[in-house]
Amino acid sequence: MASSRKTFTIEEKSHIIWRIENGEANRDIAKELGVGHSTISVIWKNRDKIKQSFETSSMKSKKLRPSQNNDVDQALLKWFKIQRANNIPISGPILQSKANDLAEKLGRPRDITSAWIQRFRQRHAITSGRISGEAAAVPTGIPEDWLNNVWPKLRDIYPDEKIYNADETGIFFKLTPEKTLRFKGEKCTGGKLSKDRLTVLVAVNMDGSDKRKLMVIGKSAKPRCFKNVNLLPVTYESNKRAWMTSELFASWLRKWDNELKLKNDKILLMVDNCPAHPHVENLTSIKLVFLPPNTTSVLQPLDQGVIRSLKVNYRKRLILQIIQDLDEGCETKVSVLDAITMLERAWNEVTSITVKNCFRHAGFLMQSDNIIESACTEESLQEWGRSLAQPVSQDFFEEYEEVDKDLETTAAVSDEELLTSTLREEDDVTNTEKDNDNDEEINPPTLTEACKAIKTICQFLSVTNTADEATKNVLFNLEKQFQTSYYNSKCKKQTKITDFLKKT
Repeated sequence: MASSRKTFTIEEKSHIIWRIENGEANRDIAKELGVGHSTISVIWKNRDKIKQSFETSSMKSKKLRPSQNNDVDQALLKWFKIQRANNIPISGPILQSKANDLAEKLGRPRDITSAWIQRFRQRHAITSGRISGEAAAVPTGIPEDWLNNVWPKLRDIYPDEKIYNADETGIFFKLTPEKTLRFKGEKCTGGKLSKDRLTVLVAVNMDGSDKRKLMVIGKSAKPRCFKNVNLLPVTYESNKRAWMTSELFASWLRKWDNELKLKNDKILLMVDNCPAHPHVENLTSIKLVFLPPNTTSVLQPLDQGVIRSLKVNYRKRLILQIIQDLDEGCETKVSVLDAITMLERAWNEVTSITVKNCFRHAGFLMQSDNIIESACTEESLQEWGRSLAQPVSQDFFEEYEEVDKDLETTAAVSDEELLTSTLREEDDVTNTEKDNDNDEEINPPTLTEACKAIKTICQFLSVTNTADEATKNVLFNLEKQFQTSYYNSKCKKQTKITDFLKKT
């Protein structure tokens, strides 16, 4: 018995076209929608006419009146986007039930009707449980299937330097070696340990030529150590858990998109399917591609050694600081500002070779490649530890290197957090500054102190011969600039070094 022929609206056809353009196979879409391959092929063949018809009908559609329960509307939309980011299908009754729950928590009556939900869907172009234009879940399969069937179509459009990967990692920035066992395996979802952690968003392109400025997320909105600091080497954000959120990610992405738009540039950005990575609409210069769920351990280039290299470089700097403080007989204290400075320098030390090899190891070959090399060419913390004068157990270094490997960087948003965000109740400053009483204010060195310091360095290099001529010349010229500025001040009130550096 022949089944009745299934018809699609212009909007549904447009969405099918979008899915094919995003790399999905004809057969997978046909199977999901319960139609023959030829039906999808006809839609694809007529894509230009369908797109034009869809755009025309959209422009002619009447403007929907705004919701009378705008706070419920916005809170429900955020909740819906989070669920879809997790590939959870949402039906009309579920939307209605959740809307009434949110309304009740906002002090409104539970009177959200199915008609209100229908208007909600129309306002936000939600069809079949998805926001129009949202990428469907990647077809279930092993990573090789995605690399063989989806990736090549994306790969053909962008050169190596225009393909990026971004991911978050958590780090116990104050962690000294003797505390390793206490922190090992800690996921840190709150409590005392949360103030000793940061979340870092890392992004880099395929050939390692563009390592994006790090985003660092802390617990305190205004750490005391930030006082007198005019410019940070990273983008700093904060929330109560020091976690990435969908709003922070979307804001970061839109700023990058605007930057690219001004340059008339376009890139491909690959991210994983976590709750903090929503589908961000109306991007003009960034094509956002989600890696298949549960495959990031093998498909995510940053997880193949780039993030590890960043953390190893950070901990090398921290250990050397501890050794120096021991020599000087003082306690090692690491502020958020210290951590940010060391993270930025550690990121600069990650080589393009490491980045390229990690993309190769994940299966993303360079355009001229035929061979996959090892994941990371930089030395591990254990290997580096062998160079120290005092022998240290290699098991210790392995534990220290991996201690925050599984640190949580995001989580599903609770209703309370969602409503707080919707109502703009930004009380983080009041609640979080108390958690950073140990961070001391940093007084920038004076110009006089800077002159003495650079003079000491130049004298050291002169008598020890531990630098090449180019390095010596740079330092000697810097000493001359400092001295000239000092003498020009003619014993006036001492100038902060930060003010001087602005002028030079």
